[in-house]
Amino acid sequence: MIKQSRDFHSVALDAELKPFSEQVDKRFQEWIFRHNAQRGTAFTAEQTEWLRLMKDHIASSCSIGRDDFDYAELADKGGLQKVWGVFGTELDGLMREMNLELVA
Repeated sequence: MIKQSRDFHSVALDAELKPFSEQVDKRFQEWIFRHNAQRGTAFTAEQTEWLRLMKDHIASSCSIGRDDFDYAELADKGGLQKVWGVFGTELDGLMREMNLELVA
């Protein structure tokens, strides 16, 4: 919100600053509910678990890509091969969506 006076312009913040991870969590909830509503069926429990792992990675690294499945918790869960088995050809599109929606 921009406030103007006769002599100068100032910017006022409408919301308090919150940790990035909290913002990502909120955006993730909104995104996954919206995504499930647009699909014929909701994500499975296994897909949702992977999406949460991906969300957590985004919260700590600001993005996710295929190479990230070689590291840490994602690799421990089976890495790129496992997540590809869960999502198939949808994986790259989901990562793009999540990078856009959760970081914006």
